[in-house]
Amino acid sequence: MALIQAIIGENKIRKNRIFRDRLNPLDAYDDHEFLLRYRMTRQCLMDIIDIVRADVMHETKRSNALTPEEQTFAAIRYYATGSFQQVIGDIMGFSQPSVSRSVKRVSTALSNIAGQIIKFPMDNRQMQYVKEGFMNEFKFPNVLGCVDGSLIPTKAPSSREDVYICRKGYHALNVQGICDSRKKFTNLIVKYPGSAHDAFIWSQSGVQTFLSQNQQSGYLLGDQAYPLKPFLLTPVRDPRTPAEELFNKQHQRTRKVIEDTFGRWKCRWLMLHKFGML
Repeated sequence: MALIQAIIGENKIRKNRIFRDRLNPLDAYDDHEFLLRYRMTRQCLMDIIDIVRADVMHETKRSNALTPEEQTFAAIRYYATGSFQQVIGDIMGFSQPSVSRSVKRVSTALSNIAGQIIKFPMDNRQMQYVKEGFMNEFKFPNVLGCVDGSLIPTKAPSSREDVYICRKGYHALNVQGICDSRKKFTNLIVKYPGSAHDAFIWSQSGVQTFLSQNQQSGYLLGDQAYPLKPFLLTPVRDPRTPAEELFNKQHQRTRKVIEDTFGRWKCRWLMLHKFGML
């Protein structure tokens, strides 16, 4: 009997070593603590779980596989903190490889549906709504959005490492974004290395093609890195009249919304900072 009890006890110890006690953030934290750790409300995170569930669900429970909820908790915690995956795993009761796989699976699932959520206004009703937002907020008429690029630090890739070195001297992606007056992204391009110029990324974008074919739809506001077009307004170089100075002042005030949008994006998701290192 003593031998049987010893074997059972040893098996329990082994099981506990393999399968750690897993943290359920919904039970462990109140609303304020949850928001601090995951940078979103409980309901928002549950909505994300529902969105990615079908893509991240394991076919079996073999080896105590992580549920869609657990995978999403791990991925969002990584996005929010930019911390080491080992640290996140220790907190949540997962192994580091499990955290890594969860981040990859959830990220892929979110990327697959990004185009359904981040949409540039294409029809008249949507365009009018965005224009009214800019007019009401900044008194700048006929604006469909503000465009700019932002450098997202990344680790050096194994191939073509040199093209990822940005103008600031580190490896990065140059991400182009367009936003509306509410600081909501309506377009994102996330595929060019840090050495790519803003004007080049713009020339390859679908929005540029759309507006060049529909020049009466409205225009975007960009800085002097972008070419001046009938549908893309940039500041006047060397303004000489009060009207040109007033235009530049209003242009700068309105275009600042895209800089604020990128700033809020990076402050919410700390993995986008240099210490996060995608």
